[in-house]
Amino acid sequence: MKEGDVKKQITISVILVSVVSLILVLICGVVYLSMKDTQENEAQKYMKEIVSQYKNIITAQIDGDFRTLDAMSAFIGQGDTIDLEEALSCLEEESSRNDFIRMGFVSADKTGYFVDTNGEKYYDVDISDETFIDKAFLGEAVVSEIMDDRFSEGTVVCYGVPIINNGKVTGAVTATRTTADFSEIISQDIFDGAAYIHIIDHEGNFIIRSDHAVIRKHLDNVFDGGDIPDDIRASILADMEHGGDSFATFRYGGKAYWVTFIPVGINDWQIFCLVPQTFLNHNFNTMFLVFLCVMVCVFFMFGILFFYIYNLLKREHEALNIFAYQDILTGADNRNRFVTDLPALLREPADYAMVLMNMSGFKFVNEFFGFEKGNLLLQHIARVLEENLAQGERYYRDNADHFGMLLYYKSREEIISRMKKIHQDINDHVISPNQDYRINCNFGINIIQGNEPRMKNILSPDAAINGALLALNSVNGNTSNPIAFYDEEIHEKARKKIEIESQMHAALANGEFHMYLQPKYYLGDQTLHSAEALVRWCSEDGVMHYPDEFIPVFEENGFITELDMYMLEEACKKVSCWMKQGYQVRPISVNQSRVFFYDDEYLDKFHDIVDRYQIEPSLIILEVTESVAMSNLDQVKMVIKKLHKMGFTISMDDFGSGYSSLNTLKDLDIAELKLDREFLSEQSTSPKGKVVVESIIRLARELSITTVAEGIENERQLEFLRSISCDIGQGFYFARPMPVDAFENKVLHGPLAEPKPDGN
Repeated sequence: MKEGDVKKQITISVILVSVVSLILVLICGVVYLSMKDTQENEAQKYMKEIVSQYKNIITAQIDGDFRTLDAMSAFIGQGDTIDLEEALSCLEEESSRNDFIRMGFVSADKTGYFVDTNGEKYYDVDISDETFIDKAFLGEAVVSEIMDDRFSEGTVVCYGVPIINNGKVTGAVTATRTTADFSEIISQDIFDGAAYIHIIDHEGNFIIRSDHAVIRKHLDNVFDGGDIPDDIRASILADMEHGGDSFATFRYGGKAYWVTFIPVGINDWQIFCLVPQTFLNHNFNTMFLVFLCVMVCVFFMFGILFFYIYNLLKREHEALNIFAYQDILTGADNRNRFVTDLPALLREPADYAMVLMNMSGFKFVNEFFGFEKGNLLLQHIARVLEENLAQGERYYRDNADHFGMLLYYKSREEIISRMKKIHQDINDHVISPNQDYRINCNFGINIIQGNEPRMKNILSPDAAINGALLALNSVNGNTSNPIAFYDEEIHEKARKKIEIESQMHAALANGEFHMYLQPKYYLGDQTLHSAEALVRWCSEDGVMHYPDEFIPVFEENGFITELDMYMLEEACKKVSCWMKQGYQVRPISVNQSRVFFYDDEYLDKFHDIVDRYQIEPSLIILEVTESVAMSNLDQVKMVIKKLHKMGFTISMDDFGSGYSSLNTLKDLDIAELKLDREFLSEQSTSPKGKVVVESIIRLARELSITTVAEGIENERQLEFLRSISCDIGQGFYFARPMPVDAFENKVLHGPLAEPKPDGN
């Protein structure tokens, strides 16, 4: 492992540790917030339960006082008239049994008569200014707000209950308690004396204070003197205004408190309770501390495990580094090492030749002589390359029998001479002492000029190697001329192929492939027999591409099957259209790729298309090239037989273009034999050639196979074919391939329906 790689791995490790640490911190944060939220909910629930108990005590006290006053009201108001002294006597007696400091009777004119617990009485007291008395005379049982006592010092709370006689309010019974009675209730210790309870109104003003106080100075409002955000204050006031509970956090004197507000149900009184967060958070802090300790232990263990794995991987990486950058069999650098070092080499101010080399028939060496002999040959080649390199030059083994070299370039003659020397040295190796075997090598060379630094800077290793690879592919298997230099022609060919492959799917989807038709005629009377479907690629920019530009590319990459299926559907569609328009329908022949014959769904696809357009299969002639038929005769024979049973007409195209075998004619169930145009042109120029063509046509006729001659360009060829009884012909002599609409206008019902020999 290089020092830079080690630093890179360490950097990655540090980043990984940092990321994991961050994740652990985030987990801690999420857990902390979750626990804190849970703790807050528990605190709120707990405080509400405790404070509700005090609320119940206060309301129970008030309800008991009201029951006492209701009883006195019923007793005093049971007669038509009220005996004042008797009423005061009863009130004095009742007051002695309760904690009231005073009870009284208020007449209908709101004049009060009161008696203290000690028996002191007050007569003719005008209390018409007391709001709670007004409410009592409206028939309500009412508790007053906190008020100063009329007859003594201190603050009190007064009750008022109406006296009702015959459905009318005739007076009221009152009772007075000191606020100390309520203060005593809320001054009891809760939460071990750490909590504070007060009674406030809906605006936060103190009504009754307990003996406990967070802030010792006098405050009129709970919101005074504390660090309380405005939004929290507004939320609490809104809750209290609507008589709801509220829970929040207050800070007094730099200390945090949980705060809850619960309505008493009397006037707008609220019980206000504060508890230091540290008191309720004790268990939470303990739990979080335990959790934090666990996380620290997990992090520590993770760190130990990580560094152990890192060191283990580092040692393994160092051990595998040789395998990553070295060819095990030959000891040469491999492609990874070469590609890694190539950019630095190309930055040097020198002319280079990027050379790729392979052997023709290396697979045969392994199969015939054995893998051990093949391995010895590869090791010999590596030694030859190393011995033929100058200082600063590099070589590597790519895979199998492929090797690459980066050599200093002086001239074409010099580099060719070096390649021949390498080739000769390689052949010095004896594969087997019992058999002389010549090793044929091919070389692809890409020249990289050092006087163009700008080009060298943008030239990637892949681009340098790919240029040599394209050159190598152009001579692969060529023994007579085994060396090729990458040039503009090779580049343009590769570029064109890439361009075609990048556009072919979109072109098919956009309907850029057009069907052209070339008529075929009976040679006897020159009437129309059928038409051959030929494809033209009309790209969006208006450029017309002919089949020889793209068909070889499609056959190589397999796209030809999609195009053939598209052309078949176009032919079926057009035949169906002619039938609907009332034309005299003629068959259309379409070419078929060899790939279809190995597709199990091939026949079903054909059947589906023909059924979709509701035409007879006999109106479609399927053309199979001679090379396809000869490549796998048994498979092709089986498929053709099935197609024939389905009703399709089968034609063998380009007969005579390859190694023709007349014997195949009896084995294949074909209805039509098309003579290749080159075969026709060559054979018809000599007496022997004419005899060969005449014999083939005669043999086909005896086998009941219709013969078609394509490429008829002049009257001499036409007359020759007529003389030997060829059945059908097509070619420029009759008509060139034309668009479908032109075919309909000129051929189906036009001047070419019965063509004249005018050469059009």
